[in-house]
Amino acid sequence: MKFLSRILSITSAFFGLLTLIPSLKGRRGGYIWLPKLLANSWSPFLAIAGFIGALLGLGRKDRAAILLGMFGAFAGARHVQRVTKKHDAFDLAFGKDWEQRITPEAWTRLARPYQLIQPAKPLGLYQKDINIGTKSAPLLADVWTPPRGINPSRLGVIHLHGSWWQAVDKDFLTRPLFARLVNQGHVVMDVAYSLTPSADMKQMLDEVKRAIVWMKEHAHELNIDPNRIVLMGGSVGGGQLALLAAYTPNQLQSKRIKTDTSVRGVISMYGVTDLSEYFYEYQALNFPQIESRAEITEDTRPRVHDKTWADKFITRTRLFPAYRYSNMPGGAALLIGLLGGGASEAPKAYKLYSPLTHVGAHCPPTLQIFAEEDFAISPNQGRRLHEALQKMNVPSAYIEYPETVHAFDGYMGISRRVAPAAQMAANDIEQFLALIGLSNE
Repeated sequence: MKFLSRILSITSAFFGLLTLIPSLKGRRGGYIWLPKLLANSWSPFLAIAGFIGALLGLGRKDRAAILLGMFGAFAGARHVQRVTKKHDAFDLAFGKDWEQRITPEAWTRLARPYQLIQPAKPLGLYQKDINIGTKSAPLLADVWTPPRGINPSRLGVIHLHGSWWQAVDKDFLTRPLFARLVNQGHVVMDVAYSLTPSADMKQMLDEVKRAIVWMKEHAHELNIDPNRIVLMGGSVGGGQLALLAAYTPNQLQSKRIKTDTSVRGVISMYGVTDLSEYFYEYQALNFPQIESRAEITEDTRPRVHDKTWADKFITRTRLFPAYRYSNMPGGAALLIGLLGGGASEAPKAYKLYSPLTHVGAHCPPTLQIFAEEDFAISPNQGRRLHEALQKMNVPSAYIEYPETVHAFDGYMGISRRVAPAAQMAANDIEQFLALIGLSNE
């Protein structure tokens, strides 16, 4: 019994301490990223473990177990309380009466904001690898539709995965969120847009516009309203592309696209908004950081490794189609290749593809969600965009979860249904979609 109380108390205290230690920016923050991510996600159970450890220690008169257990219980409970505390982001963006503007039917679909373990939802119907592009330029996507018995909301969501523009595929750690969305009647399309170095920013953006067109042209068979389409993206790549496409309707796209590419709203999960600023943020994550095309050498170019079984797994599953053993994720020349040069070398490109550049009264309602202690993407990226949207009177909800780190919403298995920040983010997304897509207005 003494051994059990010590194990529970020590484990709870150790991970509880991680929730309290601030994460540093840049590469140093990456050193504790995964342990802190796990500590945050399992904080409610770490608090329970600490309480049990302290209780067992009290019975054994084990002072160490009592003190460590009480500390772990306090730290875990404190994190849960801070993250799940009600915010006023929607009040500020849409007015204090925003809840009354959501239909009663939509409210019945919304899950509780936080539960110890959120119940799993049926995944719905799934169509894999649909070519939404052309024969000569294929663009694959998965389409998720509501389960049988769920009334359609007639709202469509186009999802763009996070990737640093260079990695990961569709259907990557997103099923728990998709399950929640399709059970509210929404249709979700998950797009496998092209990645660098085989594609540049222009091509990626054009593919997002093509995805909007495809969903609008197939709205009848998907049983959605073509005027109720929302873009949603995660992290450096997906979040930035979603915002950029939403803020440039009928611009920065192929002349062959004749369909209106405007959308009803946009959701960005810790997405980059100012590429010029991010060039130097990225520099803090990788060294040596190349400043211009003239500095590119053979050693700094992204390489495709396809020899060992591990190589094949990484490249062929799109985890990192082009990577270097010495510097991944990322690469010293990532932004150079993506935008044609460094921030001082190609300033027009950095400005053109920054969502912040295109802020205006035409922008659709926007939801941004950030982690307070993101070591990879500064929350300042979101704050600046939020302030710019407010000046233009565009409905903008900005949410920043305390003590959370990068990718706080991306977990495998049950962790996604346990993590307080992941649950709250999903609830914020649900409410935003209900407000702009299903409201009485």
